[in-house]
Amino acid sequence: MDTCMHCGTRFLRTRTTRKYCTNRCRTNACLERRPRRIRAADVEALQALLDEDVATVSALRERLRAIVAPQRPPFGVIDEGTFVVPRLD
Repeated sequence: MDTCMHCGTRFLRTRTTRKYCTNRCRTNACLERRPRRIRAADVEALQALLDEDVATVSALRERLRAIVAPQRPPFGVIDEGTFVVPRLD
């Protein structure tokens, strides 16, 4: 017996099914690993950012984060006197 890496159900482990309980779980796991595509408007914003002169690296990182991942918190959030880098998972 083994546990499916995608859905977590128990299944009999055979030579053909090593990680996933069914071919559907294997397909779904493969599809979920694909990165999110960037919209055309975001690509245009990135190209405009590359043409600009940015004063500091931190400002560039913040602008990139705002374009690519606006739902994530800003980098370098100061929390009670400590420098915190948020996790990106």
